[in-house]
Amino acid sequence: MMTKLQLAKTRQKIRALKARRNVLEHVAMAHHPMVAGSFIERRFKTGQIAYFLSIPTPQNSWHRHVRKVEVDYFRRRATAWSEYVNSMAEWVRTNKEIELLLRSLGKGRCEKVEIRRGKKRRNPRA
Repeated sequence: MMTKLQLAKTRQKIRALKARRNVLEHVAMAHHPMVAGSFIERRFKTGQIAYFLSIPTPQNSWHRHVRKVEVDYFRRRATAWSEYVNSMAEWVRTNKEIELLLRSLGKGRCEKVEIRRGKKRRNPRA
């Protein structure tokens, strides 16, 4: 059984993690235009720079060349996508941590029960 102070600290951690989870959910629910891919900048030996949008498919990645006039457009949308993916991964980790803390909180509030193993001998004379 946990002390009241330990229980209070566990509850405090849970509240902080729930607040963080709410922020991550807000990021996930926001209305930002996104492109499901990464923005790649490639430099050649000649000094030229080419921009590509890498879009993952089940078998491999598909690269689309991005023109210079579209660079800003796709860079912003690819950045929004990576922020979304990272926040969802952190949301999953935060949920797991909240679950573990809630389970430990429940265990900490329980009283310990002694379990006896083996047969209990009876006194046949009694």
